[in-house]
Order: sequence, then C-alpha cells, then structure tokens
Amino acid sequence: MSATTGNVRARGNRLSILEALRRILLEPVDPEDPASLDRALVELVVGPVARLGRLYFRAEVGGLERVPDGPALIVGNHNAGITFLEPFMMGAAYYQARGYDDPLFFLAHDAMVDLPVLRGMLCRFGAVRASHQSADRVFAHGGKLVVYPGGNREAFRRFTDRHRIDLAGRTGFLKLALRSGVPLLPVVQIGGHETFLVLHPGEGLARRLKLNTLMRSDTCAVFLGLPWGLFVGPMFHLPLPSKSVIRFGEPIDPQTLGYGPEDAGNPDALRELYERVSGQMQGLMDALAGERRYPILG
Repeated sequence: MSATTGNVRARGNRLSILEALRRILLEPVDPEDPASLDRALVELVVGPVARLGRLYFRAEVGGLERVPDGPALIVGNHNAGITFLEPFMMGAAYYQARGYDDPLFFLAHDAMVDLPVLRGMLCRFGAVRASHQSADRVFAHGGKLVVYPGGNREAFRRFTDRHRIDLAGRTGFLKLALRSGVPLLPVVQIGGHETFLVLHPGEGLARRLKLNTLMRSDTCAVFLGLPWGLFVGPMFHLPLPSKSVIRFGEPIDPQTLGYGPEDAGNPDALRELYERVSGQMQGLMDALAGERRYPILG
C-alpha cells in the first residue's frame, strides 16, 4: 500500500456537512502535497456530483476499463474556460467504478490553488499545484495524475474550434511521463466548451496586459456567458446544460516503444509521443463530434 493511499484511507470515514465545511474552510492544506487529499470528503461528494452530472449535463463516461492499475499520467483536453466541471464528473465516475483505494490527482493552475477557500476545496479533492515537484510526489506514492497540457489556451479556444484538440505544442507532460516511467492515458471530453461561447481568445490583449508574466496566461478571452453576457478575461460563468461525454482512450506506454527516462531530452521521442497522444485524442474527439447532432443538446 502506498504512503498516499494509506493516508487517504486512514481519513475515510463518514462526515457531516458541517464537518466537511470546517475542514475545507479552516484546516490548512499544502497545494504541493498529495497527502492533502481527504478521502472522507471525496466519498461525501462523489454521489451528489455524479447525480448533478447526470441530471444537468446528462454526463456519460466511457472507457474506464482502459485505466491501468498503478501510476499513470492521464492526459485530457481543457474545456469551458475556468468553469471546467468535466474533471469532477470524470472523477465521480472513476471512484464509483473503481473504489477509493487508488485516488486521482489533478494538476491545477497556480491561480486556482492560491485562492484561500478554493485551495482548501480543490486540494482536499485531489488537486495539486501544477509543477514537476508535485507530480513527482504523486508518482512516488503510486498515484494517478490528470493533466490538461493545453491549459488556458485550449480552455479559451474559439467556439468554432471546440472540437479541435490543442495541446499547445507543450511537451513537459511527456518529459514527466518519461522521467517517471509511467504510461500515458488519453481522455477526451466533449460538451463543456458549449457551456459558454468564446468569441476570441484575446492573445494580443493578454500580451499587452502582460498576463503571461502576472498570471501565466497567454489568453484574455472575449466570451458570451451567463450571468455576465459579454465578458473579457478569465472569469467563472454559469454553465449552460450542455450534454457532456467523456471517453478514455488506449494507454500509451513509452517503454514498449523503446523509450526510457534518458529520452526526456530526445526531440524525436518527444515528437513521436506528442503525435501519438494528440492524434489519439483528436481521433476520439472526431468520433464523439460525429455522434453529436446539435450543440448543447448533444
């Protein structure tokens, strides 16, 4: 049993709503420590999150049987700006199918885990700061880590590009998988990017406002969303009830392709793995988009 799993299991007991709120609001957490995940809180919310996903988003999660045992790097596409609810629905389905002894962890942007109340909630549900140090800790304890390499660029892509996978050419997640010797598992989510309407990603505005330096963001999007109407910049929105479908792909093991930790600096290896991961994700997205008749309705 891993140290992280043991810690999470030890905290697995029934909680009242008041006790859950007390933990989230008052107990400190370390955004870089996977031991901040609180199994009791996870167990408390999985059922309600799954029901909300089914009722409001008509959520469907498929391919969970493809999730390997042991450490893995799960690579997904980022939708819906900063109101990205699909990971919660995916996590709820994962726990209902596989139990709580093999928890999921999610790399989260600094801006999310640095907000006091939000930090307490996210970290207790498995978020860790987006850094190689945090990822190394998760893998060292045998955990599974979910990453969205496209980041804010993909999160705020135009509505017309909602079915296009855009990992922004980033290869840090591949270097991480190679160094750690873990398989890559693509997962694709469709529907979340129909909960609001991105008119323009606003890269030029982001450069003028120096958001890349201030917020590690290369977009300052113009979007239509509830309750704001027209808005400029990163802001939460009230999501439209768009049908959400989440599907896991086939694992990609760099070791079976002949790559090891020494290839983390090999451009050819990174290029091949990038094409394999992004290509499989785009194939999954094309299949899901082909099954979708109308925006929002599905």
